[in-house]
Amino acid sequence: MTEATKDKNKNVFPIRTKVEFSGKLLKVKLLNALLRNFSMYSNGKIIESLKIDDLKLLSSKIEIAYPIVQNNVEIFLCNLVNLNEFFHNYKMKWEHQPTKLYRKARIQLHRIYRFAPVFNYNRAKKNLEILHSTLKKKLFWPQINTQIAIIIYVTDKNDKNIQENERILQKNIRALCSCSAYAFHRTRNILNIN
Repeated sequence: MTEATKDKNKNVFPIRTKVEFSGKLLKVKLLNALLRNFSMYSNGKIIESLKIDDLKLLSSKIEIAYPIVQNNVEIFLCNLVNLNEFFHNYKMKWEHQPTKLYRKARIQLHRIYRFAPVFNYNRAKKNLEILHSTLKKKLFWPQINTQIAIIIYVTDKNDKNIQENERILQKNIRALCSCSAYAFHRTRNILNIN
């Protein structure tokens, strides 16, 4: 290589002084702040956008530029509305065989995690196994979406890295799983989950 070629190639990869987020890290940071601090419900429906003041607050809290926050939040909320409509129009069919029911619940848990990776997935899978053994003993089988909402709630509640005032809002857990408040609280009461 000649000296001219070396000098020419020297500036091909500029040094970055600031750490940039990859897509997944940005998504996790943004959704964590969103689902733990802002309700996704208004007047009994999932909101389709946050107020400008809330978006600015979220942007300053997580230190990400406002346009990026606004764009990602709007996309997430639009997808959440579509996901909820899908769950309301399509009821999952499931057989009364515990192994098949567990498999469908595990698949649904994975889908929710891919959509909103804001909880410890490995711990949630273990909690799902524990929940299903408890449900077998009680002979009580709530809908799969209710089971997933309970799992996310318990997993987040028992995470020692998260303080009490930083938990995912119950409304948001129910919105993610398309679970009614009645079904969620009834299941919690039957299973004695605080």
